[in-house]
Amino acid sequence: MVQWGDNSGTAFDRIGMIMPQKMPQRRKTRASKRQTLAVRQRQQQAIGLRMAGATIKQIAEQLGYASESGAYKAIMRELEATTQQMSGSTEAVRQIELKRLDSMQFPQWQGVMAGDQQAVTTVLKIQERRASLLGLDAPKQIEARVRIDVLSWNQALKDFLDIYYQYHSDSPDAPALLDALDKLGQERFAGVV
Repeated sequence: MVQWGDNSGTAFDRIGMIMPQKMPQRRKTRASKRQTLAVRQRQQQAIGLRMAGATIKQIAEQLGYASESGAYKAIMRELEATTQQMSGSTEAVRQIELKRLDSMQFPQWQGVMAGDQQAVTTVLKIQERRASLLGLDAPKQIEARVRIDVLSWNQALKDFLDIYYQYHSDSPDAPALLDALDKLGQERFAGVV
């Protein structure tokens, strides 16, 4: 008699349905590891070609994929694997862009060391892009703009109070209102000159 949850043979559960069986995990052999490595290398070559600007059709033809769909899927699988390894798609794209920048800078470096002005300009542009990608540039300061806005607001309040006092100076509530507004302005704008 087969018991509930028994996965041996073709077990039936209590209502007579066939229970799915776990497939045994196969151990990876040296041959399967070599094949996996070869597949990954081919996918990485596909990504390298794509980074260089090759079309999916050109990649399929050059690397021997049966179809464009196969090349596309290989690129997507490798990007997925790279993404998982780098824990984030943004990071994966950033790493690809950094590799592109490295491959652009390397051939220019001899020219830089020889004093070639065009090579120096090119490398400086590459370095600016790298710094931007990595967030190495200091943030731009906006404090001055905020300070000007606060000062403008403070002056507008003073102008309003002067106009109010000019037209309502004989009102019995005017001195109390002006004092309250003056006190509020001093509290809010303390230290802002």
